[in-house]
Amino acid sequence: MKSINEIEWKQNYIAERLILKQKQNFNISYLLSKIFLDKNYSDDEIYNSINKNDEFQYIYQHDDFVCAITRLLECIKEKKEILIFGDYDVDGYSSTYLLYDCFKNIKINCDYYIPDRFKDGYGPNKNLLKSLIKKKNYGLIFFVDCGSNSYDEINFLEKKGIKTIVIDHHQVYEHNSSSSAIIINPLKHIKNNYSFFCATSLVYFFINHLIKSFKININLDKYLCIAAIATICDQMPLRGYNKLIVTNGLKKLNFYKFPNFKNLLNIKTKITSTDIGFTLGPILNSASRLGYSDLPIKLLIEKKNIKIDKISNKLLILNEKRKKIQAKTIYFLKNSTSHTKSEIIFKYKENMNVGMLGIIASYFVENYNRPSFILTNSGNLIKCSSRSVIGFDIGNIFYTALKKKIIVNGGGHSMAAGCALKIDKLSEFKKFLDLNYMKKFKHTKNLKYYTSCQNIDSLLLFAKKELHFLEPLGNNNSNPLFLIKKNKILKIKVLKDVHLQFVIKNKYNRSFLCFAFYAIGTKLGDLLMNYKKEIDLIVQINNKIINKNSDFNLIIKDAIT
Repeated sequence: MKSINEIEWKQNYIAERLILKQKQNFNISYLLSKIFLDKNYSDDEIYNSINKNDEFQYIYQHDDFVCAITRLLECIKEKKEILIFGDYDVDGYSSTYLLYDCFKNIKINCDYYIPDRFKDGYGPNKNLLKSLIKKKNYGLIFFVDCGSNSYDEINFLEKKGIKTIVIDHHQVYEHNSSSSAIIINPLKHIKNNYSFFCATSLVYFFINHLIKSFKININLDKYLCIAAIATICDQMPLRGYNKLIVTNGLKKLNFYKFPNFKNLLNIKTKITSTDIGFTLGPILNSASRLGYSDLPIKLLIEKKNIKIDKISNKLLILNEKRKKIQAKTIYFLKNSTSHTKSEIIFKYKENMNVGMLGIIASYFVENYNRPSFILTNSGNLIKCSSRSVIGFDIGNIFYTALKKKIIVNGGGHSMAAGCALKIDKLSEFKKFLDLNYMKKFKHTKNLKYYTSCQNIDSLLLFAKKELHFLEPLGNNNSNPLFLIKKNKILKIKVLKDVHLQFVIKNKYNRSFLCFAFYAIGTKLGDLLMNYKKEIDLIVQINNKIINKNSDFNLIIKDAIT
């Protein structure tokens, strides 16, 4: 079935006997059993989801954590100053804040530094470190959410007598055995029991180890809230331990109503993973994209309501500005050159906002299912941000380009990475991608799967009784997609100039409210506004509405005429 968005939709096949087996074993509905199997849930994951298992096995025993604690204590004993060096995204802010707040609470002197995206770039560099260590006699520097591949910088610090601890989750491309840095990174080991955590969760485990080993009295509930927020915003897979972190973190967040976020979230209602991922995260990340990298951590640290309000208002203004720049830039790039015929999307435009490159690359990946490289000039360099699809490791691509001296710096994950290159290397970089990767990568046709075909009444029942077993929803645990057939579209209206609200009526004459977000100006939006016949729809249940115990409604993702 081909849709208005030119997507080929198919239903995932799962053997009937498996569905019935899980249905019986866990006393759940046929539909929920199918969804769990569709998501490849293990029996343990199903059990924990249904029984809301709150037991949390913190990771204390790993040697890396023990060594880091020992190094910290040595620094305290020598009365040396400590610096926490973070990244300019939610995970970086959050991990920096956790360490900073913990150290302040237990009377350890420390400073923090969040680099400026435009002036400093990502991660540590020698010139920046030189300026920082001039200010104070630092004996220990924590690198959080960065630093895994910064061997030159770490060796530079070692020669200055400064020790380092890296708490990070970015890809480690080679191990420098000569470095004395202690690196806590899930990807450093072939086998470990803390894979797929964000940096903030790793810092949370580190703090747990610290306070339990030395019987320090700190309430960890606030820290768990922050770890949950970072896990969602950094798009960690919401499975296993991560699901427990987010489930319990959101529970604490809804209980304590973290006051520093009161102006950015509607804390009068139940806060969900959707609120964090689609509202709070973009607001906090807007700061660094527009040159205010330190604002979010100032918000986290601040204790005075007047200042919290002031910082929050500034963040909200920046987010609205970010939205306008983003929309304008995407419109230009979409209409500048064709990108549907190429296997890889590669777009260069002068004088773009460097901070916007990542989210623009994400837009093209989401809409065209191709690896996307978005580039612009920045001073004497060209900056590139890239997002990818499964099976196309852009982190490794940038590492290879760095080794070949095509780029001057770069790194990241397999699915999200960035780099900088000299202006005269642009054509060489494009040629490098064409020769080594573009021809090898074959764009998979735009094929997507829905879980099952359902009538609206069965979805309503599922939403009220069982949808909460899937929460929190997010990366690798997405809100299920369903096909509903033969619907009439009624009472359509435009919301905020970008969204559509309408009613659908099924064959039993029952009416249900629907939303198509950001549909104005799209093929889907045009179809919904003008289609008079019965229509098949790809939908999601609006989990936010259900959580608020309000009326059942649906989010429309696609349509099949």
